[in-house]
Amino acid sequence: MRLLLLIAVGIVLLSTARAAAPRLRLSDGRPVLAVYYFGHWWDPWKSDDDAIRRDFARLRAMGVTVIFCDHEWSQAIDGDWRWLDREHRLAKEAGLVIVPWLSLKVFCDVEPGGRQELAKKWYGVDLVYGCDQTGKVTVPLPYHPATAEFAVKWTKAYVDRYRDSGALARVKLGDREGIWVAPTVEIGWPGPGSFDGQTGLMFARWLRTKYGAVARLNQAWSTAYQSWWNIDQRDAEVFDYKSAPGHEKHPQAVADRTAFCSELLGDGLSRMSAEIRRAVPHVIIGSETPYQIGAQHPDAISYTREFCAAAVADDHAEILVVRATDILTPAELKLQDEYRARGHAVVLTFRTYGNTYSTDNPDPGLDRTAFARTLASQAAGHADGLGFYSWNELVDTHVAAGAGGRADVRMSDEQSARAVDLLKAAFADYLRP
Repeated sequence: MRLLLLIAVGIVLLSTARAAAPRLRLSDGRPVLAVYYFGHWWDPWKSDDDAIRRDFARLRAMGVTVIFCDHEWSQAIDGDWRWLDREHRLAKEAGLVIVPWLSLKVFCDVEPGGRQELAKKWYGVDLVYGCDQTGKVTVPLPYHPATAEFAVKWTKAYVDRYRDSGALARVKLGDREGIWVAPTVEIGWPGPGSFDGQTGLMFARWLRTKYGAVARLNQAWSTAYQSWWNIDQRDAEVFDYKSAPGHEKHPQAVADRTAFCSELLGDGLSRMSAEIRRAVPHVIIGSETPYQIGAQHPDAISYTREFCAAAVADDHAEILVVRATDILTPAELKLQDEYRARGHAVVLTFRTYGNTYSTDNPDPGLDRTAFARTLASQAAGHADGLGFYSWNELVDTHVAAGAGGRADVRMSDEQSARAVDLLKAAFADYLRP
């Protein structure tokens, strides 16, 4: 019912959807029509160039111009750039361009241990790691200068390697033109956040600025602290992450810590992006959020709490790729409009959930033509590009036939053909005058 209602709303908006011209184009003038694509480390694409060529030919025929690729440093070290080199070579051959995700959740893929030592060997950087609520070492601190240093050196090495020989996406954004790179896919700080002493000290200072007096904090949190310095992030009674969102024992304490960590994450990404811009000429910084900005969708709420990914963490990005859960509600569309009003470009990408995209939806009233048209109209009216997640992601959602992975997202040849037709229809409708 919700889906049909949203489609009806989208159809009503069609007459005004194309009033906002996209401010984002590729340097050759083509629109941004994108698909997430994974060309390495997962079968059957791992070792077959011809399979990738066939995929790319189909994508070009559908109107796709851009592929979003996981090109984290952790994957460059697998085969000494071999998989990344191949994707650039084959994309360039096909006339596609690549937007690289250069880290996962702000370099959480550079794990302590072997990768930590290899990062030091490659770039001379001693990464500093945080810890979880039990004190176990976790991911690099996203706000630490060492993380920014690593991001700059890795980005520069990547751009230098592919600036002339590869298929790097070059875009026009307003009166600027540059190479589109994304320091991270899935803006987020696993943990949530870090529970180390230094971060805890910064949190206490943040709380003192917000509340002014411990008594006011105690009133808001239903606690009985005697001092700011008694606040212990590792106290699972107060910072209760085991309960579902909204059911914590001290919900305001959890909310405040989420807000603090989101700001700290945003500060780290802003510093990182500023240093990348200084070190790597002519780049335009993008990033990706797994859910609609500020949405009240349950998955978005959970992700914000679990990964400290509030809207403030997006501010570093000139281009934001939004991985939407579904057709956007009017309230969610308003949020995208507000983000664009702040000067950011948005690429709206829809998740290719199998039952809807392959017509195996339990609701017999679903009008697939209207569904495709609504996807296109929302991107045309409230974003600067249209995309889908994804072509061949084997763990989550995809439309490629014969892909392995989870049984609940696997598609047959027939289902895949219907899903591809829907994507093709959405791209065509997006491009109509």
